[in-house]
This record gives sequence, C-alpha cells and structure tokens, in this order.
Amino acid sequence: MPYITMKIVLLLVYSFCITCDANFKLHKIIAHVNNANATWQAGVNSFHTNDHKKLVGTFYHPDADILDHEAFESTAVNGGDCDNDGDGDANEVPESFDARYHWFDCTSISHIWNQGNCAADWAISVTSAMNDRICIASKGNITALYSPQKVVSCCEDCGNGCNGGYTAAAWRYILKKGIVTGGDYGSNEGCQPWLVQPCNASTTSADPSSVLGPHGVCGGDPVATPKCDLSCYNAQHKGKYLDEIIKAKRIFTFDGCAARKNLRKHGPYVVTMRVYEDFLAYKSGVYHHVTGDYLGLLSVRMIGWGLEGGQGYWLLANSWGTSWGDKGYFKIRRFANECWIENFRYAGIPKL
Repeated sequence: MPYITMKIVLLLVYSFCITCDANFKLHKIIAHVNNANATWQAGVNSFHTNDHKKLVGTFYHPDADILDHEAFESTAVNGGDCDNDGDGDANEVPESFDARYHWFDCTSISHIWNQGNCAADWAISVTSAMNDRICIASKGNITALYSPQKVVSCCEDCGNGCNGGYTAAAWRYILKKGIVTGGDYGSNEGCQPWLVQPCNASTTSADPSSVLGPHGVCGGDPVATPKCDLSCYNAQHKGKYLDEIIKAKRIFTFDGCAARKNLRKHGPYVVTMRVYEDFLAYKSGVYHHVTGDYLGLLSVRMIGWGLEGGQGYWLLANSWGTSWGDKGYFKIRRFANECWIENFRYAGIPKL
C-alpha cells in the first residue's frame, strides 16, 4: 500500500477512535446526570462534544479598568437577592420574568444565534444584548437584527476573533465603534450578515418554520476569522454602512443587588460562566454542575428568572443554535453562583 494511502487510512482510524471515545464519555456523562437525581436532564445534542474549543471562547480578563462599575447600596453578598436600589420596590420584584414576553415587539430577544465552528460567544452575547436594548430603548421602533460579525472581525483589542476574545473589550468596541445590522448566515438580511456557516440544525428565530436545515457537525480547528469589512457587503441591503452604526453611550458592570432590576428596566445583559463537560449535554431543567471536566469560559445573554420545582433559576440564551439545550436556552441555579454565573455581569446603554 502506498505511503500516502496508508497515512490517510491511519488518520481516518485515529479520528474514528477519538470520536468513539468521546461518544462513550458523553453517554457516561448523560447516564451519570440522569441517575443523580439532579434538577435537570441530559441528552445528546446535535454537535460534536469532543472539540470544545469552538464552543467556549471567552478569555478571562479583569474588567475593572475597562468598564465602569455601578455600585448599589446594600450589605448583601455578590449574587444575593437584594433587588432594591432605594426606589422602595424590593417587594415588587415578580417571582418570574421573561424578557421575550415582557418586550414581545422586540423579536431579537427570541433570536438564538448559531456561532458555527467559531468561538465567538464573547461577541455574539454582547451584540445580542445591545441589540435587545436598542429595540427596548427605541420603544420597539428599531426591530432589526444587529450582527456580531463587525465585532468579531474588526475589533483588534478584543482577542483572536473566532479563536476567542474578551467580553468587556467587546462592550468597549461598541462604545467606540458601534455595530451594524445583519442576520444569520445566508439570510441576506441587514448590512453585515453572519459569515460563519452553522454546524448543526438551527432556526433563524423562535419561529420553527424558519428552519435553515441540517449542516455538518462542528469539528477540527476553528474557522479562520472573516476579514474586517467596513461596508455593507450584503448586496441586497439598501442601507448605507455609516448610517447603520449604533454605539453605546455607556458600558458598565454591576453587582447582584441590581441583577434583576437592571434586566426589568433596561433589558437583557451579558454574564460569563464556567463550562463543564456535562453542560454540553444539557437538555432541560435547572442546570447545576454534576460531573465532567472544566472546559473554559462562556458568555451568554441573561433574559429572565423564575422558579421550577421550588428551585430558583436564571433563564439565559446561548449561541450554539436551537438544536442545543431547550431550543437554545437554558436555566441555571439562581443565587448560588453556580459556575460563576453571578460573578461577571456586563451591560450597556445605547446611544440612539
């Protein structure tokens, strides 16, 4: 057998063995979780779980020198239930809240992005939260989707594009440079649609009729970051690039005492969490870490809270497509700082 042919065969066998080992470990994790009397259910999601580098792309970086910090008078610890800033409404905090229904005219809140084989959660979460707040601040007059592509491709201080980046730096980029409109991959929607092909089944919104269809599973190295393009590269879009730009007028972090109040008043914001292997198998319920190795940091969008079976939870939107988790969403234990979910909160106010 020729040397090149033998090398290809060996590579195929090696890849097959790695996949088999990963699938075996995944099913062990799923069985462990589902037999552990946990508050959530695990299952097989539609993407490879043996290559997490494309999924968790947030770099850790102290944000004290990058963003302002909003302090609220309280003696409660970080993450505590002390939602009172002096307005006298501490007892008026609803038991449950879902931004998708509170601002139902702002369809961006119900939009789940599919980052594909690009570790861009740091940029997608920030752009999505800003997108939601633009719509809310405009009282529903601005309903377009805003694309994370400009942040991923053009922010030189944010990190390494599709190989990961800094969430706080993404907010700072929006403060200085702004974002433009753009929809999902292949949508021809807006000024700069997302340029990375999805890796699994996905939908363009909460509407199940808008299915993009199945795509190849994510695997291998992350894709090359698309080049920065300061123009509306979507030929079907009639708007002008400079006219599209919206910036933030203020960006900041805040503590647990404002965690729910900020969401109720201004809309979704961004949090960063630690990700373990069992999170990749999340399907429903209130997540808490049960088993599996630590994989890295992930930035996601906070959209609500509630109670399930007596367990308080936060409700969040991920960017792994709608075939992961509960149609792209997940719940996680509230006021327990589960997986650092209450350590890092980022928000901005749009300049309209």
